[in-house]
Amino acid sequence: MSLLSLEALLARLETWDEDRLARLLRLRPDLLAPSPQDLTTLAVRVGSEASIRTHLQRLDAATLGAAVTLARAAAQAPDLAQADPAQEPDPAAMEALHAAGLFFSEIGSAQSLATPARLPHIIDSLTAHLPELAGTLAADSAPRPSPASASAAVIENASLAAITELLDDVAELLALLAASPATTLRTGGVGMRELRRIAAASARWGPPVSSSSARGRTSAGTLGALTGTDASVGEIGWLLELTAACGLIELADGQSWSPGRFAQQWGAAARQHQHQLLVSGWLLAPRAPMLLRGPHPSSRIAPTLGLDRQRGDAEQLRRALLETARGLIEEPSGPEGQLYALNLPEDDLPGPDALTGALPRRLAARRPLLSARVMHLLPWLMREAERLGLFAVGTLSTAGDALLEGSLPRETVRQDPAPSAGARWRPGLSRLAERLASTMPAQVDTILVQSDLTAIATGALSPDSAAALADFAQREGHGAVPTFRFSPESLHRGLTRGWTGAGMLTWLESHSLTEVPAALRTQVEDAARTWRGVQIGEAGAWLRVTDADQRAAMLAHPVLDGLGLQVLAEDILICRAPAKAMEQALTEAGFNTARHTEAEPESHRREPAGTSAEHTASWALETSPWEQSPVRITSAEPGEQDENLLRATAAALRQAGRAAPSSSSDSAATQDVIGTLRSALAARRELTLIRVSPQGSTHRLTGVPTGMNAGRVRIRVRDDQGDATVMLHRIAAVEETTSQETPPQGGSVQASAEHPGNLEESNG
Repeated sequence: MSLLSLEALLARLETWDEDRLARLLRLRPDLLAPSPQDLTTLAVRVGSEASIRTHLQRLDAATLGAAVTLARAAAQAPDLAQADPAQEPDPAAMEALHAAGLFFSEIGSAQSLATPARLPHIIDSLTAHLPELAGTLAADSAPRPSPASASAAVIENASLAAITELLDDVAELLALLAASPATTLRTGGVGMRELRRIAAASARWGPPVSSSSARGRTSAGTLGALTGTDASVGEIGWLLELTAACGLIELADGQSWSPGRFAQQWGAAARQHQHQLLVSGWLLAPRAPMLLRGPHPSSRIAPTLGLDRQRGDAEQLRRALLETARGLIEEPSGPEGQLYALNLPEDDLPGPDALTGALPRRLAARRPLLSARVMHLLPWLMREAERLGLFAVGTLSTAGDALLEGSLPRETVRQDPAPSAGARWRPGLSRLAERLASTMPAQVDTILVQSDLTAIATGALSPDSAAALADFAQREGHGAVPTFRFSPESLHRGLTRGWTGAGMLTWLESHSLTEVPAALRTQVEDAARTWRGVQIGEAGAWLRVTDADQRAAMLAHPVLDGLGLQVLAEDILICRAPAKAMEQALTEAGFNTARHTEAEPESHRREPAGTSAEHTASWALETSPWEQSPVRITSAEPGEQDENLLRATAAALRQAGRAAPSSSSDSAATQDVIGTLRSALAARRELTLIRVSPQGSTHRLTGVPTGMNAGRVRIRVRDDQGDATVMLHRIAAVEETTSQETPPQGGSVQASAEHPGNLEESNG
């Protein structure tokens, strides 16, 4: 096996017809950015380190294993690369490697292979930095699910319990943020101190109390953490990320996160639509797996909602996880098998067994390099999917199956003239909402008031009933059927929020299936009598009506019924409508009106919570709110390709042939800058950089590269003139040189050599 230079690689590409060139461009779409003008440019890109690494990310385990075997053989003993027939690669894998331009048949010998010169070095680098890759390549490429550990009914109940728990958690968080928004750090994001403050203000995540209630009890649907622990603080961080990804909370003036206008509509929507929006936001969020646990001594976690948590391939990873699970389920042993086992300790970092089973093994077989790089993220992605009810008890739930069953294939999305990021998920999300609408229990408005000053809901409460009890009672425990406790503090809170003692008793009597105990009635009356506060309300206009009969007629008149008339005192009424609208309504109803003062211009009334759109499609996001951030979002997955463009480019390349001879033998178009720098860095070899300044002038710098990181290369300048740091995007070309060569006489280089400390380059 021989290693191909640029000239040899170009000679082999010249023998390819248009069909082979089009297939090469289809398999390696990065070669088209920008479109190559001739075969010389194409050969440079085919053999470049960046393009080879990009394509290796897309190979499955069998094909990547064949590439590793042949590349190692070429590096160790080129003449003996095929001495062992027992290690002959799979024919299908070899055909894929040939088509992608990673291996070529030697001219005149179909049994001998050749490969681009940089491939063995790239393979060695990958296997050295990813030691777990060897185990992945040697593992079974088609793992099967293990025997099921739970019945279908248990799986569905666990999924519905997780969904109900999540909806309650989000509602609780939105209420906390409405009362006190989450303040951001100066550097961005919500810090741990703010998360602890939010946790302390909540009965669900706050410090545990000594009580016989369910607080502090482990919940199967959540993190498995006790309230008041670091894990509960991490739960709030995850919920903040989730609600921001759905547009339920917004950043106000760059200083704090609080519920937006959409949050009120979400709170009044049906539960299947609430869940649909949460799943939609999670699927599209270009964010790293969200924070699920508080800090511990061996880890430091980036602030919640910080821009540095952006991850362009997050949507791709979630889709790959779900689609791999669906593929396993569709196999003969899949529907009744367990796909994975999740083991995330609360007091330590996840170990190698954090995520095991057929699902991670199958994902590793499909994309071994990608899986090796993101294996530490997969357990957290799986935990998030469990919290959303898409997975349960080690397998795909009916909710997750409905989501994938309705999702559009890529070919359908491609036909859309302007497809959005959420276009592919929209049908699946609608099917998910329909499935939940038929399986989730109906919401109730009834409670059981007990003699111990508590009330137990008879099921999942409707939004109105849950909001009322949240005003003047304290929720205890988690779960779909909550318990509420009445105390002087909670009753005073209800009075602060506009309730009266009579109003609370009336509500309890109309919603309780049992009689309101005398002890609770006395406590409500005492709270109303002892509460000292000033009630504040909103009114559009006030009316003074001294005639009692006229007041009664106005309150009963149908024309004035929708204006919100209320008796404030004996002869004073207030209404929601502004004074001008009230005057017109009174005139229409036949009442005489006196002069009035000019009011504020009429403002748009907020739409009542119950009248928001209930169409299923309206609760699926088209794009993630994070797409509006200043951070540029990119994806590792290639975009959809135009077959006509591939054919036209291949034909143009065949017609153009190799590039015409240039007066400069070191043109930028014939060089792999990054690969040459890496080779020189590994061999400590001297070279010359041709740098372009912001003004457009070129400068030459000769020396030995000593480091390359974060878009910069550090070079030891020849003749011990100090170190220079050059931005990679400023390097136009790289020239190989020898130690005997004299440095070029460039004015700018001479100036830099006199002041080595000035060679540090700015970001420009």
